[in-house]
Amino acid sequence: MRYYVYLALAPLFWAGNWVAARGVHELISPIGLNFSRWIIASLVLIPISLPSVIRQWPIIRQEWGRLFLLSLMGSTLFSILVFWGLHHTTAINAVVLNSSLSFFIILGSWLFLRDRMTKRQAVGMVLSVIGVLIVIGKGDPTFLLHLEFGFGDMLILLAMPLWAAYSVVIKTHPTRLDSMGLVAVTSFMAAVMCTLCYGVEVALDPSTLPEPGFELISAIIYIALFPSIAAVFCWNEGIKGLSPNMASYLYPLMPAYGTILSVFFLGEELHMFQLVGLVVILAGVYICTLPKRTA
Repeated sequence: MRYYVYLALAPLFWAGNWVAARGVHELISPIGLNFSRWIIASLVLIPISLPSVIRQWPIIRQEWGRLFLLSLMGSTLFSILVFWGLHHTTAINAVVLNSSLSFFIILGSWLFLRDRMTKRQAVGMVLSVIGVLIVIGKGDPTFLLHLEFGFGDMLILLAMPLWAAYSVVIKTHPTRLDSMGLVAVTSFMAAVMCTLCYGVEVALDPSTLPEPGFELISAIIYIALFPSIAAVFCWNEGIKGLSPNMASYLYPLMPAYGTILSVFFLGEELHMFQLVGLVVILAGVYICTLPKRTA
């Protein structure tokens, strides 16, 4: 049961990440925000994870290539593309488009794990997709005929295969590190890569340096603690205990969480079509995760 809880908590933390990032998108650049999150996350993790990292150093040396790839795909490139996309689209639109991750995870699981959906899970997944489309199309069933994506939406969609690949690699090539050690090492690597990227950005354009303020600092602290540490820990644990496919079934909870958070914290308007879409999404998630015996 705890693995289901992990996979339900991760989308909640990440929904808050998207809302917080959208809220400060005019105050800091995407690279600057990613740099700040991983620096703070690393500082928080040092006293917590240092004994574990020292104890498992031989494993880290042997698996550094795999760990670097995980950090590059998940913590660095994925996050930069998401934050960049949030500069050009709304938080609600972003978290809804982010639900396409489920498709990429299922595809990767089928290709590399031969992990197939049951008929019941397929029905639940179709329901979740219908719910997402209701929200994207604003309740208009003909929107697919004249669908247009903005630049920010395309960046977010481009990021999805990166996190799907991260999720599949966690299962197909599991590291021998414990979960906290994995979060710590990939965070440290991301902090180094983002420091280099941000250094280049500031050198080319010093105006990208943000002005500290309560709104920006509080958003960065939240993003560093919950989406960067807690969510990644929950996601990794859930996938190890269950599967990438099961993670994909719970991931459509993201627009449900994100829409509610966007309304409360960003003042974005909630419409009836969004409520209908969220109910359909939740129904699909319920069907996907319903135990076989109960079903």
